[in-house]
Amino acid sequence: MPAADLDVVDLNLLWLIKARELAESDPDKAVIVLGLDADLVSELSTLSLGELASIASSGVLQFRPRFREALWQHILERRGSASISVRLQTLLMAASLG
Repeated sequence: MPAADLDVVDLNLLWLIKARELAESDPDKAVIVLGLDADLVSELSTLSLGELASIASSGVLQFRPRFREALWQHILERRGSASISVRLQTLLMAASLG
């Protein structure tokens, strides 16, 4: 498997593990943060590590950024600094999509 494909699998698995942890600990927050419906969040919280690994190995990203282009530009201009305005914009955008 090419290195780029392995990176996608690793990213997927990391995302899925963190998503499952959030789904287990705070399902209501998971609905907003992950952009998933409550039923899917409930199912996600029950998946085993093996099931997550199987999903992760699909070869395509299992998540997608929900940033708008202007926010991406703002982040890149600041070189990824976690400014409060970026965090607030991200939360507001996630809430409006949820």
